[in-house]
Amino acid sequence: MSDEGEFAKSTTFENLRAAFAEEAALAYRYLYFSVLADFEGLDRHSALFKEIAEGGEDFVQGCFDFLKLARDPDSGLAVGGTLKNMESLLQIEARQQGRTYPEMAKAARAEGFPDIASWFDTLEKAKRAHVQKLRKLSGG
Repeated sequence: MSDEGEFAKSTTFENLRAAFAEEAALAYRYLYFSVLADFEGLDRHSALFKEIAEGGEDFVQGCFDFLKLARDPDSGLAVGGTLKNMESLLQIEARQQGRTYPEMAKAARAEGFPDIASWFDTLEKAKRAHVQKLRKLSGG
């Protein structure tokens, strides 16, 4: 790649970021639907959904292989060795725990969706636990 800075500002970088997010979401949607198909006793459907989900993981990783040439698109940090990558994960988890999920819970409550607000509270608590575990592992 000729200029990593130009790449990070390009439409192509943003398209890769969108493809990464969409492919990751789709892979997990296939896994979720596989569980539902299992519950319904539709083994062939479940097996196909699982197979497609596993292939989708390759698509997700392929997109990230290109994104990392510039930076992690969510943390803004360089992708590198495990310790660098852990810092990136810690930053993302801390943002979700400290800002993203509390704001989502507040909005859900304001809109009259207490069950969804409670779910966002659950996600915030899980993110807090992830942050603690990552910090403990990193010695910080």
